[in-house]
Amino acid sequence: MATFAQFAANRANAKSIVLPNEDPAEYQALSRDYHQSIRPRTPEEVFQVEAMLRADWQNRRLQLVEADLYRTMLSESPGATLAAALLSDSPVAKLLARVQRQLAAFERAWFRAHSQLHRNREKAADSELVPSPQLASFPQPDTSPDRSTGFPARPGERSSASMLSSKAGLLYASLESA
Repeated sequence: MATFAQFAANRANAKSIVLPNEDPAEYQALSRDYHQSIRPRTPEEVFQVEAMLRADWQNRRLQLVEADLYRTMLSESPGATLAAALLSDSPVAKLLARVQRQLAAFERAWFRAHSQLHRNREKAADSELVPSPQLASFPQPDTSPDRSTGFPARPGERSSASMLSSKAGLLYASLESA
């Protein structure tokens, strides 16, 4: 669940990214959807979600511009095929190529933020699996290979080397107490 500070930041961000002819409520809904589906837990994750949101919003905006440019280009060249219109040296065709490059850049930015978010979460999950120093003081199962066979002992079994060392430890303890 987003905090009050996140809602305030989203509102401020909406004022800076939403153009006058765009619906701020639509941006807020998109922002809410991103935050509810991803549920960022750290400031870094909030940054990645906001980067994804910006890239998505700007991509949606430019897709509308791209469609308008296609219509304009085809209306300037009546009877020409789309390929011929694209290959023309018109200012609209050049602008369309720039818009398509920018669309690809927004998609890459979204994918980078998404990938980084998931890499960070996987790294955090992996670090949670590492035993803490408190747990490291407890006896760990012996996984050293059995000297007689060369294979690790099966779960629930101890290797002959560990059995010998534990018997030697018991013998030593009994000698000291005597």
